[in-house]
Amino acid sequence: MSRPPARWAPRAKAWTTVAAVLALAALALAGQAAGQPDPASAMRDLLARGYYNAAAQLEGPNLVQQRPDDPEAHYLYARAAWLTDDLRTAREELDTALALVGSPPAAYVHLNGLLRAAEGDTEGALRSLENAFLRSRDYQHGMDFGMIAWRDGRLETALAAYAAAAETTRGQREPWPHLNRGRILARIGRTDAAVEAFETAIEVFERADPGGVRPPSAAYVEAFYRLGRLREAAGELARAEQDYKAARSIDPNYTPAIQALDALTRRLE
Repeated sequence: MSRPPARWAPRAKAWTTVAAVLALAALALAGQAAGQPDPASAMRDLLARGYYNAAAQLEGPNLVQQRPDDPEAHYLYARAAWLTDDLRTAREELDTALALVGSPPAAYVHLNGLLRAAEGDTEGALRSLENAFLRSRDYQHGMDFGMIAWRDGRLETALAAYAAAAETTRGQREPWPHLNRGRILARIGRTDAAVEAFETAIEVFERADPGGVRPPSAAYVEAFYRLGRLREAAGELARAEQDYKAARSIDPNYTPAIQALDALTRRLE
């Protein structure tokens, strides 16, 4: 039974000084003082820009104090707490948001699924994540549904979730759903389907970014490397060498491709 890495949780950006956190919060409060019509907009901005610690430690508590009966305020604080691994606060704030709202938006249901997974309730997590994705057709909702299913060893569910995520508007430009499908398919011995998934990951990235405008995706690099591994195992050594070289040329510091290419070169000598 294939599983992804045992530890799976979002990582907060590393703001290590109190001064940095205070400065970010001051910017948010200044925006409110300048007449922003929605007090929650500063919180949304911090989250969108990745300033999770400022959102969780300062802006979130301020927001729910100002708007104790607003479910959105509690949801945003819960999301910030989740993103900084404060699961207790995230659960308390999300439960408050759910109690205040009549019919919870898909985003609330999605966060509830992530929290349930972290709390060990996999069944409840999968129900919530599937519900959120079916309602929203949001790429990230589908990817998280796939990840939790994969982590629990429900591989067919994970494959279906990643395939659905790939069909969303954002997913049509992202190589990750195809890479993840390929990784699962390779582990369960469906080699031809895995090769097709890795090739699709490469094609999707190149089609979405033909001019090299954005930095290469890590999924793009890994897809070449994993193609090489499958082809080397099948005895297609020349093609495997090309794949490893492609991965290394895209990211010269990608250690798995460097090591695989060195080992293959020694085999060919």
